[in-house]
Amino acid sequence: MALFAVGVAVAVAAAVVVVGMNSGGGDSAGAAGDPATGSLPSGHPSAIADPDTTGADADSDTDTVSGTTIAKLERRRAKNPSDIAVLLDLGNAYFMNQHLTRAARVYDDALAQDPGNATAQVGLALVWHAQGDSKRAETALRSVLAAHPDNQDAHYSLAIVYFSAGRIAEAKTQWEAAARIDPTSTTGRRSQSFVDLLENQESSSPEAN
Repeated sequence: MALFAVGVAVAVAAAVVVVGMNSGGGDSAGAAGDPATGSLPSGHPSAIADPDTTGADADSDTDTVSGTTIAKLERRRAKNPSDIAVLLDLGNAYFMNQHLTRAARVYDDALAQDPGNATAQVGLALVWHAQGDSKRAETALRSVLAAHPDNQDAHYSLAIVYFSAGRIAEAKTQWEAAARIDPTSTTGRRSQSFVDLLENQESSSPEAN
């Protein structure tokens, strides 16, 4: 079980950034701990310091999104601060670069203009999860799903929150829901891959024989 859990945790770490949202998501891989203990994969945003408070360079070689791309989005935002699509792209870019405080501020700006924007709500929930406030993230994602039961990103993100807490069965349920909504999307395919991994582990466990 431990080796399997490590493998799935690596996969989750690779997909933990804003998958299937306005920018199309992004990947950042890392080593992993055993999720059954409630630990998060090494390299998971919540396991490191926020670069906003450490003075890290936004153009470092480890960034998922280039500093040039972020600079372009910042210029577009300056020209039209009310452009929700730009705000969501910028929030996602900040999140993928682990600039969590900046991402939260941008998502908040988007929600100030469009309080019901589910994409911004999911993005903000992932920021809270990455900052270690998983309970707040879970509550927010459940609220999104209460209003939008077919929001694929909310199901997928809630699965990440559950998996990181070692709540494997609940994570599987959310990944199954995300996969059903649109099996052909990137989020749907990734969700199904996690479901398959979990089911393969269940079928090969001693208890299943």
